[in-house]
Amino acid sequence: MTAERSADALIDEAARAAFQGWDFTWLAGRSDDPKTPWRYRALATDALARSTRALDIDTGGGEVLAGLAPFAGAVVATEGYAPNIPVAGARLRPVGIPLVGITSAPDNVNQHGATPADSGSHLPFRDDTFDLVLNRHSSYWPSEVARVLRPGGAYLTQQRGDGDDEILHMFGRAPSTGPDLDVAFAVRQLEDAGFEIVRAEASDARVRFFDVGALVYYLRAIPWIVPGFDVAADREALHRIHDAIQANGSFDVGSYRFFIEARTMR
Repeated sequence: MTAERSADALIDEAARAAFQGWDFTWLAGRSDDPKTPWRYRALATDALARSTRALDIDTGGGEVLAGLAPFAGAVVATEGYAPNIPVAGARLRPVGIPLVGITSAPDNVNQHGATPADSGSHLPFRDDTFDLVLNRHSSYWPSEVARVLRPGGAYLTQQRGDGDDEILHMFGRAPSTGPDLDVAFAVRQLEDAGFEIVRAEASDARVRFFDVGALVYYLRAIPWIVPGFDVAADREALHRIHDAIQANGSFDVGSYRFFIEARTMR
């Protein structure tokens, strides 16, 4: 089989592969995603053990949250991506977590001058409902998180930044000219919403892909890394990446992540 046909086989396999929630098990053995210096699951578990009523914003397929059960207090989750709602509901129901479908907040870097009412993306809960809010890899309104938290309540979030310029160049995309979602930007937003920052850390790692199909699957799951990614339109670039993997053993993509723990000061 020629290298080009081998590339097409890998690309097409990944394009057909099912992706639900935030489950990356399909990539096992095909990529290497380094762990962050912090451990989100352990930090969330510790926080849930002290919580009486917690919220998980945009839970994805519920994989992470369900894996943290059992809980000391009550927990509720939201999800804004319609295909994930039945997946998350089925996964969370057995561990006693109700799921609420919502409209997700716009990207944090696009919120200047806007309000939750503009997009109907307010959190559908009363003021001071929770003592803990969790958010892993989803946009959020800092003001809404502050509103639903009780005085002194905790907010834990882990976020991914945008794609790096190297992969954007590989796919013929122009680098972003707007603000970057980084830890400094997120800290400013939270402080402006009345939060005290307890902890803020960032990690700038490289995710390694050992075949082009693994990269296709990753980009389907995290589309903001390469805006407008399309398997058909971007096939030529994928062939070039396949050739690079054949020559070098892997293709590396920047993966900026950060973690923040904050508390309401009301």
